[in-house]
Amino acid sequence: MRPPDPSVQLVFFVRTIKLHFMIDVRRLRLLRELDSRGTVHAAALALHLTPSAVSQQLATLAKEVGVPLLEPQGRGVRLTAAARVLLRHADEIFAQLERVEADLAALSRGEAGTVTVAAFPTAITGIVVPAIEALRRSHPGIDLTIIDVDPPGCYDMLVGGELDLAVGFAADHPVSDGRIEALKLLDDLFDVALPADHPLVGLDAVPLAALAGETFVASRQGTACLVILENACRAAGFSPRIRHRCDEFPVVFGLVEANCGVALIPRLAGLSSTDKVVLRPLAERTVRPLVIALRRGSATAPHVAVVLDALLRAAGEVAVAGAGAAGAGAAAAGGAGAADPGGEHAAGRVPATLG
Repeated sequence: MRPPDPSVQLVFFVRTIKLHFMIDVRRLRLLRELDSRGTVHAAALALHLTPSAVSQQLATLAKEVGVPLLEPQGRGVRLTAAARVLLRHADEIFAQLERVEADLAALSRGEAGTVTVAAFPTAITGIVVPAIEALRRSHPGIDLTIIDVDPPGCYDMLVGGELDLAVGFAADHPVSDGRIEALKLLDDLFDVALPADHPLVGLDAVPLAALAGETFVASRQGTACLVILENACRAAGFSPRIRHRCDEFPVVFGLVEANCGVALIPRLAGLSSTDKVVLRPLAERTVRPLVIALRRGSATAPHVAVVLDALLRAAGEVAVAGAGAAGAGAAAAGGAGAADPGGEHAAGRVPATLG
């Protein structure tokens, strides 16, 4: 049998020492106190310990670091050169511990921490971005990561721990999944986008039934907006005739401008009437209910709670601003050929826990 390679043994030995080299900071504090007070008796009095307890703890510390820390001097002791080296590092160690304590205190108050939020594009621009701006002013220590993820994929990421918060559609929320809870965020109202020369642009509110003969520009199959359009039209007594499909609302707006059809546009899309396209409210309240989902119990984490509150506040402000603008736009539009509902990008109710 080949003799063992001594170099391998040496490496293993060094690693073993490093793995077991651990300093108890309480004993390090004793050493620093001894250096400050000059005698074991004075250090014991300052720390409300007995001199024998201080001596025993310092002897244990010497064993931990593997070198003598005290040597006799007359009737007392003095610190060795190794103890002086250790104390030079002790100041930085205790300073770092103070920083750790401060960071943990900030985290416990919700003043610091990392939070990852997922949302779809219109929710990012309409709700998440205003929340980020507010948090930068109120909680600059919060580190936010934003990911563009459409529901329902965001819920799997939430359960898997890749996300902390996810903005999605209430219809897609997995209510039966006990690992997730959801708060109502916003009822995002839909308006109808019409070519500027369309005969219905003069109405304060357009009945869906009046659109029965129109060609629609709509979202692709499987999207929440398409389901909402189809359900709303069905309730009004017809099935929409869809010819063009696109999920990007500025592109949908462009197709309406090109007289390719009419479309339902959510207010969170942030679009306003132009000289070629007019946005009009629908007579029937047509909404996509939005929720913010999180892992059950995670709202007790202060930094997550801070971001959750900021998102709820931003959604509430969007809802109030949108409702006010909608009322003002309808009042000013009576009989006009085109109305500009600028600012009525969103409306909703006060966020509440979903049942």
